[in-house]
Amino acid sequence: KKLEAELSKELDVLLGTTAVELDSRSASVRSQETVIGNIMADAIRQSTGAQFAIVNGGGIRGNKVYPAGSPLSRRDILTELPFGNTTVLVEISGAQLTDALENGISQIDSRAGRFAQISGGKVVFDRTAAVGKRIVSLEIGGKPVDPAAKYTVAANEFILAGGDGYSTLNKGKTLVGATDGTLMANVVMAYIRKMGAVKGEIEGRIVFAK
Repeated sequence: KKLEAELSKELDVLLGTTAVELDSRSASVRSQETVIGNIMADAIRQSTGAQFAIVNGGGIRGNKVYPAGSPLSRRDILTELPFGNTTVLVEISGAQLTDALENGISQIDSRAGRFAQISGGKVVFDRTAAVGKRIVSLEIGGKPVDPAAKYTVAANEFILAGGDGYSTLNKGKTLVGATDGTLMANVVMAYIRKMGAVKGEIEGRIVFAK
């Protein structure tokens, strides 16, 4: 009981308060852009200095709605990110990034965990097109992605290793591997603590043309 009390004291440390509603329900993070997904992807992109970031929706596990004004604690973030994943950084081609995002949308109808929450760009999908050919456009930093160009992409070690069908992320150059990365939950905690009042909106990072 003493250890439980001490652990609770550490877990219940306040990181910040959300100024907007955060929706981590599985049906949302596995099928559409979400504010909480944006925050997590922004956190790992900023911490690694990447141009783009991918967070697999299946890695976000809280499955709840935080109303605007809700406090956010360490416990909340560890509930959302319970797997102990570390952040990684890779350099891959635009074509490989496109393949990765095609994988992310490939099972949207079944709301599979591979759906990608992203940071650093915008992707337009046609969900009615054939699997592997659903991306209508992809931009990074406001510019169309060049299939032959190289881009730095932040992610977690689970999908770097091919988890959730992400077989292309490890075909480029690994700049920060699984054993060298930072615990993703800690990165998100630090990002929220820095923000204080957590703000965000649906920005049109993920758009469905059809």
